[in-house]
Amino acid sequence: MDSYQKLRPWTDIERCNCENVHGLFLIDLLTSNPINCSNCRCEVDPEQLELTSDETEKIARWYSAESALYKLWLDSGEYETYAKTCLIDPLGQVNIDGRAIAKELSKRIPTQLWLFHDTDDGEPENCPICNEPLNLDVKWGTGECRECYIHI
Repeated sequence: MDSYQKLRPWTDIERCNCENVHGLFLIDLLTSNPINCSNCRCEVDPEQLELTSDETEKIARWYSAESALYKLWLDSGEYETYAKTCLIDPLGQVNIDGRAIAKELSKRIPTQLWLFHDTDDGEPENCPICNEPLNLDVKWGTGECRECYIHI
């Protein structure tokens, strides 16, 4: 299987149809592809972005870990607290890896890691990494910190 197949959208319904993709989110929406258009929030095929095999593999490896944690949290069983702790820790491995990928991709197209946040914990006002106020003027989600490559 080539690298692109690992992250290809399953159906055209989930696929971004924007004429041009001007920004990306790395986000878990319970699909096979975490690369989403910042305009429509639909999946963007890594081949369309001309990602290298190495970039695609890095995203697939990161997403495998992130998705496993997210599913454990959703299961609400004995692993829920552990999974949430990993997902909300901005300095945890899954978020360090995701931010590194976002930073690397941003050399070509602005990319942000959509950080997990549990709505039961309230809405964040500051970046959990640099503690600066979040830019709340966003189309999707709560806010963003472009300096830290995150979206919430």
